[in-house]
Amino acid sequence: MKAGVLKISPDSMLRDSPLKSIILFGLPIIFGSMFQQLYSMVDSIVVGNFEGAGALAAVGSSATVCNFLVMVCAGFANGASIVVSQLFGADEHDKIKATISTTLIFSVIFSVIMALVFAPLAPGVARLVNVPEDIMDASVTYMRIYCVGLIFLMLYNFFTAVLRSLGDSVTPLIFLVISSLLNIVGDLFFVVGLGLGVAGVAWATVIAQGVSVLLCIIHIRGKNRYFHFEKGEFVFSKQLFRYVMRMGIPSAVQNGVTNMGFIFVQGLVNSFSTMNIAAYTAAMKLESLAMVPFGGISQAFAVFAGQNIGAGEVERTKDGLRKSLIFVLILALSCSAIIFIVGPWLIEIFVGKSETEVILRGTAYLRTFCPLLTVHAIMSLFGSFLRGAGDSIMTMFIFLTDLGMRVLAAYAISLWMGVGFMGCAYAVPIGWFCAAVLAVGRYCSGKWKDKAVVSKSKPAVEESAAEV
Repeated sequence: MKAGVLKISPDSMLRDSPLKSIILFGLPIIFGSMFQQLYSMVDSIVVGNFEGAGALAAVGSSATVCNFLVMVCAGFANGASIVVSQLFGADEHDKIKATISTTLIFSVIFSVIMALVFAPLAPGVARLVNVPEDIMDASVTYMRIYCVGLIFLMLYNFFTAVLRSLGDSVTPLIFLVISSLLNIVGDLFFVVGLGLGVAGVAWATVIAQGVSVLLCIIHIRGKNRYFHFEKGEFVFSKQLFRYVMRMGIPSAVQNGVTNMGFIFVQGLVNSFSTMNIAAYTAAMKLESLAMVPFGGISQAFAVFAGQNIGAGEVERTKDGLRKSLIFVLILALSCSAIIFIVGPWLIEIFVGKSETEVILRGTAYLRTFCPLLTVHAIMSLFGSFLRGAGDSIMTMFIFLTDLGMRVLAAYAISLWMGVGFMGCAYAVPIGWFCAAVLAVGRYCSGKWKDKAVVSKSKPAVEESAAEV
């Protein structure tokens, strides 16, 4: 695909056809997410095929915990992106640089603190989530190495979130592809070449992210005016920090609690057997991959909603929602059919033909929830609308409902009803459905209309020089 095909102007979300601009903006996000899932899957495929099901289970059980740290950091980046997108739509360009520098300073400090606090706690966290003793050492090693690269992961999330909020979804794609390819090469080098096993997978991820962030910084300083700071422009603004926290804290809490819930589910899975952990790890990788297409459109729509609500174009935002809904439902149905049909072959890629029990359990898990991906698509798109509108508290509550119902249902069905491992699969669509009802209900209520930080229909953001 030629680069020009994906090239859109920064203000296309404000003037072009809604669905066209959302799709064109979303395509790089989709491709980028696919590459992200690809290198995540390669981690599992390489370690599963060359080190065995036990190593795959170690990566799966520890990766869930590491994702908790990453997603908490990403929540604050999402907060900054909503503020930036609304400032962009409202033509408050003078505040964008200050928002970026403020969030960047906070991001570096916060990620370092998170890494220093979590690394010593890794063994206790592993026991808390019921990691089996036979994979305990490998899981702890993975977590600690991951902490080394936490700052790179947070910075990458920050840069990509802000670039997308400014209408640039191509640059994040380029550097995600670079990171993905470096990660794949690193997996093969450290695991197959040097025989480092689970530790090799972790080091490959950290190094790939570090190189990608460095290249990204070099590129955007010369290409994006909002990242080129003259003397006195790199500041920490207290007022803009409050706006970022107003959007970012609910997003970070949502991400953190959501991933905490996944940790609880992982702990439940860990209580069954290493075979079930391996099946669950493979199935979860494929679940994430199946959600990439409509998830990318939903992310693009959050930027569309933020910019247009910032510009006071509420009716245009609603029109984009209606058209995007039809599109994501078609995508979800297509993904459901593909996953249902080729599920066994996909699971086999992770562990090889000889692990027949893992393949059977992983396939059963996939086929339980994949027919209902349309429900997740509805939840995701309406949630993105509310996030873009600045309705951050309700967005947090909606996605926490998804997670809470999923965890409660998993434990209830698996343990109290005696279903076992498959209870975790039955719980997935229950959470989706409850959250989707809340998201659609909130949209229909219209209570999101006064939640924007800034828009042309509201007074502009004011800030005295003393606060910067």
